Amino acid sequence: MYAQVTDMQMRFGQEELEQLAPSDTGTVDQKSKVESALNDASAEMNTYLGSVYSLPLTDPNPYLKTICCDITRFRLWDDAVSEEVRKRYEDAIAWLKKVVKGDVSLGIENQEEVFYATTSTNAGNRTFTRTSLDDF
Repeated sequence: MYAQVTDMQMRFGQEELEQLAPSDTGTVDQKSKVESALNDASAEMNTYLGSVYSLPLTDPNPYLKTICCDITRFRLWDDAVSEEVRKRYEDAIAWLKKVVKGDVSLGIENQEEVFYATTSTNAGNRTFTRTSLDDF
């Protein structure tokens, strides 16, 4: 996970987390709903980051914690999401897309080489497909 329950508490406050994930005792149900949302947010982030970096990241950029918290908060609010929470989520996803495009760097040395396909898949008499490249 890129963030922990304590990170969520620091950013958004105990009161908001209690509202989003109440337990029988009135405290945050850290072992279920919040941690599950953190795991889901981290997995969503990995769908972007895994396209350009080897996972798991050995030394994640600290900003990933912020991104993870914003995505997690959006997930926890479910159907009652405010415009601010939705905007922060959309900004987080836009930032991840910039990482994939190479517009933003995480400052990690293990970046894999990524090739982007063009719209043309024909080179001379050879058509390039997934199976035709197997013989290279």
